[in-house]
Amino acid sequence: MKRVLILLIFSLSLFAHDLHHKVLNQEAVVVAFSFGGEGDFSYQSYEVYAPKSDIPFAVGRSDKLSRVVFIPDRKGEWRVKVMSEDGHGAEIKVVIDKEFGVKEYSQSFFERFQKIFVGVALIFGIFGLLTIIKRRKN
Repeated sequence: MKRVLILLIFSLSLFAHDLHHKVLNQEAVVVAFSFGGEGDFSYQSYEVYAPKSDIPFAVGRSDKLSRVVFIPDRKGEWRVKVMSEDGHGAEIKVVIDKEFGVKEYSQSFFERFQKIFVGVALIFGIFGLLTIIKRRKN
């Protein structure tokens, strides 16, 4: 009886080191990176910072599809820093609203002014084409 009691006590202490887990279905923020459609940014280092914090909320590596995924726990401006071993990197700011949705995010210089670049290129293209046609007539 004494052995059984000792075994029972030791077996209870074995459960103290059991790692529990849950599988949750939650909405996450996904930031996808690429080099303009070519080349991937997979398995590169990243850090996610919560609003008004200098300590990383999450660190890791981007997944196979060049994505950084995190689940914010408060509203505000979150920062995602990514860096590759060859020196490429970016810092993206993602504003999370009170319902944990993405309110807005920072865009690259080209993304912000893409419509203007396309408009200016169309204007130059049209006038260039008209100039060529006009010179051929003369």
